[in-house]
Amino acid sequence: MVSQYVFPSSRGMFRIVKHGHRWRSLIEAREVARHDSPEAALDALRLAWPQARLPQMLSQWRYVAEAAYLPHARLARATNGFRVTGIDPSQPRVRRSRRAQGRPSRGVTDHG
Repeated sequence: MVSQYVFPSSRGMFRIVKHGHRWRSLIEAREVARHDSPEAALDALRLAWPQARLPQMLSQWRYVAEAAYLPHARLARATNGFRVTGIDPSQPRVRRSRRAQGRPSRGVTDHG
């Protein structure tokens, strides 16, 4: 998922999620409909679920941005300050085997 608006209710977790250029309205994991704007999604959810008492404005919903939601984005932010020294990018990488020295190759048995 990318950026989304979230509102917990006694009826379930209501979400309005950006999906490409459209917005999806969801209750828990079930999609209700797709809309052209988040405001249209909010209006549709409020009409379909009046007993949930959803807020009238999106500013009252919790907004979860794309960068804070994706795990790889958190990793990129966490490692952004690290500086790698002593590595020359023009040199080829040397791969080292994890196999212990003296260990026989595949298909070779020790028990004669």
